[in-house]
Amino acid sequence: MKFKNLDERYKEQRQAFSDETGPRELWSVMDHWPLYCGMGNLGRVFAITDLLRSTLDVPGHVAEFGLWRGATTSLMAKTLRIFDPHGSKVIHGFDSFEGLGAFVAQDDVAKENMGRYRGSYEELQKMLELYEIGDDVEFHVGLIEDTLPELMEQQAALSFSFVYCDTDLYESTRLILEQLHPRLSKGGLFVFDEWNDAGYPGEGLAVNEFLGQYGKNYEVHHVLGARQPTMYIQKIKY
Repeated sequence: MKFKNLDERYKEQRQAFSDETGPRELWSVMDHWPLYCGMGNLGRVFAITDLLRSTLDVPGHVAEFGLWRGATTSLMAKTLRIFDPHGSKVIHGFDSFEGLGAFVAQDDVAKENMGRYRGSYEELQKMLELYEIGDDVEFHVGLIEDTLPELMEQQAALSFSFVYCDTDLYESTRLILEQLHPRLSKGGLFVFDEWNDAGYPGEGLAVNEFLGQYGKNYEVHHVLGARQPTMYIQKIKY
């Protein structure tokens, strides 16, 4: 892993800093978050915000698959409120909140992470309500393999401008691309959090298979300035 040694040193140093300076009141830290945020996380925030803002004039809603604790969900909802305050875009958030579990053979070593990324739907709801952005997010709780086809059947006219894929796994990623390719507006983005990640090979395999079939409809881009997301594709024709 390219940043393994750097990350290990950083985690040791920040733990030493925490031990030396002692406890902090939560909101005094949160209100000064750039002071405490690591470079990797800060780069990720900038990347996601820039990508989302680039699609503000593309018609359609936003979808996020794999929410965990909801940091990206909240980031995108706040971004829309700041940069498109009178717009109609809604974030459709998909997660079981039970952690990783629906593995297939293509996921290979990712199976070692069974149960990882378990989140709290109730806590996320409370955080969104705190910032009065709860109405900007529509949750679809359960396995994506169940909830996404159900939504597509119920809302045949639903379209998207920005789709963030962070399920890490083959089958869910394959289904997302299959179901939302026809629903993604021209100029819209599929953004992938773990494409080409050796720890989660299933996501990359699903994306590569999709591009083998529909690559002529998309432009492929590397994400500058961030470790994650790792790649995005932009729809250039129907």
